[in-house]
Amino acid sequence: MCYAIPGKLARIEGSIGIVDYYGERRKILLDDNSVKPGDYVFAQGGILIRKIPESEAEEILKTWKEIFVELQQVDEALSKINANDTPDNVLAVLQKVNHRKTLTREELKALFSLKTTNECAVLYEVANHVRQRSHGNASCVHGIIEFSNACSLNCHYCGIRRDRDIQRYRMSVEEILCAAQRAVEDYGFNALVLQSGEDYSYDDDLLEFIVKKVRQLGVLVFVSIGSRSSKTYQQLYEAGARAALLRFETSNPKLFESLRPGTKWEKRISLIEDIKNMGYVLATGFLLGLPGETIDDVVNNILLTKQLNPEMVSFGPLIPVKETPLENSPKVEVDDVLKAIAVTRLADANANILVTTALETLDKDARKRALLAGANSMMINVTPSNFKSLYSIYDRNDEEIAESVVKTVKLLHSLGRAPTDLGR
Repeated sequence: MCYAIPGKLARIEGSIGIVDYYGERRKILLDDNSVKPGDYVFAQGGILIRKIPESEAEEILKTWKEIFVELQQVDEALSKINANDTPDNVLAVLQKVNHRKTLTREELKALFSLKTTNECAVLYEVANHVRQRSHGNASCVHGIIEFSNACSLNCHYCGIRRDRDIQRYRMSVEEILCAAQRAVEDYGFNALVLQSGEDYSYDDDLLEFIVKKVRQLGVLVFVSIGSRSSKTYQQLYEAGARAALLRFETSNPKLFESLRPGTKWEKRISLIEDIKNMGYVLATGFLLGLPGETIDDVVNNILLTKQLNPEMVSFGPLIPVKETPLENSPKVEVDDVLKAIAVTRLADANANILVTTALETLDKDARKRALLAGANSMMINVTPSNFKSLYSIYDRNDEEIAESVVKTVKLLHSLGRAPTDLGR
């Protein structure tokens, strides 16, 4: 299974490529001077990954063309709006969305405050319609390798916090590269996230070596390594990493610093801005359901996310973990997460919104519901099974990679989604 579909490079405008994809044209950033009009290319996150031989591209396109129109029709049918019995004040706000007008803070707050099943259903339908209008049926799928569960921090909400008594592991370079190669060659991934706790036993030079080796597999390399220095991120960008995942967790500085001892909110935001300015595809977002969090905080989280201008939005529910300071915190309601996804979509139509793995712990149908509430991006855990269960940021049920791939593909096809990620 291939998690991106190749497109034909129609023309080049400076550093921007225009890619033709079944008659639809999208812009991508060209990160390779050797490509020329007429080449077939793979892209992820709006960035060129690699070009591929014409014969290989045509074979993939031939396979997909047989089902692509059918998938589009399914997606279009599922993204229609049925606003029956919706209060006029709610419809007035949603009508602004349909006219591509910016919603005010109070309007976003009102949407997140919706309670009834019918009102929420309409909100999700509108968000899904906006997603379809902005992205078509494109849904990007990335693989994630959790290469170390050692962490120097003691965040109150995290299952791999420094003081929690768990079995620690650090994958060797060989183990990381073997996992990456398997993800690419056996399962067809074109983007891989390298994720760890804040583990400084992997120094900058070692991380650089790992990034270079994984990049040589012809994939988009994400790094998710926490609050390392801007120098570290710059070094990894020069090594070939082109995407970075770093959440700000909350827009409330006092809440942030109370839950992350020894860290500063301003420093975190500054690092995220530095990463964006370096040219990375930025993925950022927040935790939902932190103790003391208000609706105003949630709306501020959404607005700060938009202000940071990420290419991908990543947020999920707080999952209370045993033997952490927040183990007795209440679980977040699934509809609160779905409302956050939907409101985020209405606040930023162009965002790629990730369905996080944490959401699945709340509801077995949560991934499907999230995709129908405006989300359009997913990750599959491709960490080797002997390590996967030890990365216990929260309690979860881990599947074998092959099983997870099959379930994800089946879900996407049932919703009319195709793995096309060619930028905005």
